[in-house]
Amino acid sequence: MQFKIYNENNPPTPPLLKGGKGELSNEKGIALIITLLVVTLLTALIVEFAYSARVNLSAAGNFRDKQKSYYLAKSGVNFIAGMLKDNASKSPKKVDDLNQMLPPVTVGDGIVTVKVFDESAKINIKSMDSKTSKAQARLLRLFEIKRIDAYLLEGISERGSYSLVSELRLVNGMTDEVYDKIKDYLTVYPVNDNININTADATVLRCLSSFISEDMAQRIISYREKNRFTNNNIKDLENVVGTTIYDDIKNYIVTESNDFSVISTGTVNDVDNTIEAVLKRSDRNITRLYWRNQ
Repeated sequence: MQFKIYNENNPPTPPLLKGGKGELSNEKGIALIITLLVVTLLTALIVEFAYSARVNLSAAGNFRDKQKSYYLAKSGVNFIAGMLKDNASKSPKKVDDLNQMLPPVTVGDGIVTVKVFDESAKINIKSMDSKTSKAQARLLRLFEIKRIDAYLLEGISERGSYSLVSELRLVNGMTDEVYDKIKDYLTVYPVNDNININTADATVLRCLSSFISEDMAQRIISYREKNRFTNNNIKDLENVVGTTIYDDIKNYIVTESNDFSVISTGTVNDVDNTIEAVLKRSDRNITRLYWRNQ
């Protein structure tokens, strides 16, 4: 038997027991790493869930506002239809004063803005198959006023018939610049192509005859503002333009209209919805000729 003698001032280092201090430190470090990893994953999941919830909430809100703005826009069209019908039911028939139909209206948390245009105050290009047609002559005059090269008229005539004014974009040589210059003066809707002398602007009035100057067109507008033309007093126009011009245009003008285009926009929380419609009035009934929801 052997004995080992140790100095009491320098005792031997005992061996590490299983589960000793060193091993416990390693386990604590691993547990901390796992905890941090779990926290990181949970944080990422929460952030992703919150983002997804915000996106879904925003999408739901936009859908709600889009639907509300659509019905607001539709109500604007229905309002104009009701007013046109009501005007026709009056005895005597009430004048369609378009300037009184346009103020924006606040409905709940939305706004309705309506614009109305008399289609009979425009040049009808529905039928362009004849070089001697009234539409052809008026369009030529419009091109002269707007200083547009008349070579485009040949391409316009070749298409023959038009269902929409926007079909002019398909004409060979037609550019966006030219189209924007003429589109607001053109239509395809009234059955006849007569011009409403009470609502046509100066440019369209000048297209009625090459003898109507800008100054004369302004005289017509000034006169009708004080003395609206009717079927009973239409001959008063002769006092404004003279006998020669009156005889030239008297068979191609009207004093009342029944075709109107409406642009109604509903806005809710900066979300817009616009409806473009064309309404036809006949026998106090209103028919939709065109409907487009943007």
